[in-house]
Amino acid sequence: MAIKNFIVHEVHEGADIPPVLRKEENVKDDKAEELSSQISKLFGTTGVSIGRFTPPEENEGIEPAFQRRLEEYYIKNSFSNFLKFTEDSTNSFKKELDESKSGKGGFLLFNHYDHKGESFLSIILLRNKSGMIISETLTLDKIESLDLDKLHMAARINLSKWLSGSSDKYISFKIGRSANDVRDYFSNFIGCSEFKKTAIDTSNLVRAIRDWCKRNEFEDEITNNVRNTVKEYCLDRLNTEKPAELDKISEMLDSRYEPKEKGLFLKVAQEDYELNNEISLDRMALRGFTRFSGRTKDFSISFESSLLNKIIHYNKETGILKIDKIPTELENQIIGNEQKT
Repeated sequence: MAIKNFIVHEVHEGADIPPVLRKEENVKDDKAEELSSQISKLFGTTGVSIGRFTPPEENEGIEPAFQRRLEEYYIKNSFSNFLKFTEDSTNSFKKELDESKSGKGGFLLFNHYDHKGESFLSIILLRNKSGMIISETLTLDKIESLDLDKLHMAARINLSKWLSGSSDKYISFKIGRSANDVRDYFSNFIGCSEFKKTAIDTSNLVRAIRDWCKRNEFEDEITNNVRNTVKEYCLDRLNTEKPAELDKISEMLDSRYEPKEKGLFLKVAQEDYELNNEISLDRMALRGFTRFSGRTKDFSISFESSLLNKIIHYNKETGILKIDKIPTELENQIIGNEQKT
């Protein structure tokens, strides 16, 4: 990894508090290299969504401001004025922050670097955390350090792919565990709304798989195998920061199972659930593939994981599973049996 430009600005919430802007770029020293490397590794872990700049036709014919700014300052694989680009971007971020109702500021880091023959720009929102250290005199001292464990929001743009048009999935979002307060205004700042759709698209993928299994009248065992097969594929794509490809899933299902009609899954996913061939994935929504089941010699039970904590509740202290609503057919059987006895 070779850092080309690196700078940090500071933004606070409050309309009357202007951003704290550096007057020159940060030094590209060992500390900058270490921080850049740590952040880059975060994009290779869990919780990454992939998207693109919102197309003009989906945004009243207007390109996102961040994209227009890139087009102005990023010329021939280098920034004509990185300092001015980040100042303008930070002021734009500050505007989005002030318009949000619950947003919080922090340190806005811009990192332009080359890696494996491609150019990237990372924009990361970081905050400090308090901690304790034991000093050389064995006393306890308070310190403040960057909270990388709870990364609030980061976007990484593959500038090479964006410029070449070789892919429409060139923005990666890393959403931290405490990112709800910055999710919307950060995405508005970057001009990428697509990553918000990942949970919806992933949920629709889960539904399309369920529908496909029903149409093929698969028994429970085969259906569970199908779910696990697709879930493993999706997790692999997530971990390698790649979108799921519906045509590849369709080919995989047709070759491993015996559907009534070849290519039916692709038809179901695209026509009934309006999914594009390439979809970005949401790790939480993939839980919809999981179905809980168990049996004893006296009874068996099976239900979708999505029902847990909704109409089915489990108390791990008592070991009691509570069902708020049972199937009408089962209820009628129970009532009928009571009347007979």
